[in-house]
Amino acid sequence: MKTNTAVFSTGLAMFAMFFGSGNLVFPLLVGQMSEGHTVLSAIGILLTGVLVPFLGILAMLLFDGDTGKLFSRLGKPATFWFSLFALAIMGPFGVLARCITVAHGSYKLLFPMTPLWAFSLCACLILFLLTIRKNRIVPLLGSILTPLLLLSLTAIAIFGLSSMPAPPVSAEGAWEGFKTGIFQGYQTMDLLAAFFFSTFVINHLRQNKQTEAPLSAFFKSSLIGAGLLSAIYVILVLLGARYAVALQGVPAQEMLGQIAHHALGPYAAPIVCSAIILACITTAVVLTSLFSDFLKKEVSKERIPQSLAVLTTLTIGFFISTLDFSGIMSFIGPILEIIYPSLIVMTLFSIAYKTLGWKAVRVPTAVALALKLLTVAI
Repeated sequence: MKTNTAVFSTGLAMFAMFFGSGNLVFPLLVGQMSEGHTVLSAIGILLTGVLVPFLGILAMLLFDGDTGKLFSRLGKPATFWFSLFALAIMGPFGVLARCITVAHGSYKLLFPMTPLWAFSLCACLILFLLTIRKNRIVPLLGSILTPLLLLSLTAIAIFGLSSMPAPPVSAEGAWEGFKTGIFQGYQTMDLLAAFFFSTFVINHLRQNKQTEAPLSAFFKSSLIGAGLLSAIYVILVLLGARYAVALQGVPAQEMLGQIAHHALGPYAAPIVCSAIILACITTAVVLTSLFSDFLKKEVSKERIPQSLAVLTTLTIGFFISTLDFSGIMSFIGPILEIIYPSLIVMTLFSIAYKTLGWKAVRVPTAVALALKLLTVAI
């Protein structure tokens, strides 16, 4: 019984680790652009948005949860520079700023006249206070908001899918739908999240007093975590496809709120929007803390105080967030499209190194990056 409980709790932890603001947006975009080819589009985002991140956790488990050991196989400088790049793009230059814009998108449905810059400024002030004080409200909100969001999504799925007919399937576009799913799965950046956020999950697997080996527990837990994440992605893809016409011209960060308004009515939608806003804030606190800690410890070598590191992080995040969701994705998207295939190759060859003894990793990773650059240039 204890083993089953540990596996279940670890699976939920895996799910919560990947269940962020982008996960509520990109599957909707996939569905909206699927032209009725929802199955292939969903398969695309499940491959890069679910399977690949869980392979990232497996790689980290095999490397004892140590990012330094994993990245050092690309060369000693990679341990610092790759970590800096990854944390920057997950932090103020990417996901952190994106969390603020997604929160603003839901907030606008409640208070339409609020400009992005004013909301971002207030959000950054709140994030500063929560991060500096390491406020206990953040984990508390996280434990409450995940079930609330799941209940909200269940309600939206039941009423939303039943009230809208399935879209017609276009004669062409199946391959484009699949590619869109693959690309939007990159945008979640969950493989990068797996490298830096999976330590808790790995420690839980290793320290739990159970008869199973960590790898066995990992695969069982992954079925739960990946199953939940996959179910939500499929539901959101279907919602995006069925509401594609109604969502024309709606900014990506406002889509789920608009669907909630259509499906649940004007009285229930504010509850969903509030849950999204708070979920984005709690995610943003974690990202702010992660990047500011790296800035203080690894970049400045403890020469700056924590408060200045947090202030620097949020100042960058504020200015990037004013670009809006589409503006942020306009420069992050091409970067992720280029580097993600090589990250996947690195992950696969790192797993092969630990399981099969394959030592190659630099050359395959470099080749994958070079081929992607070549295809982009052509």
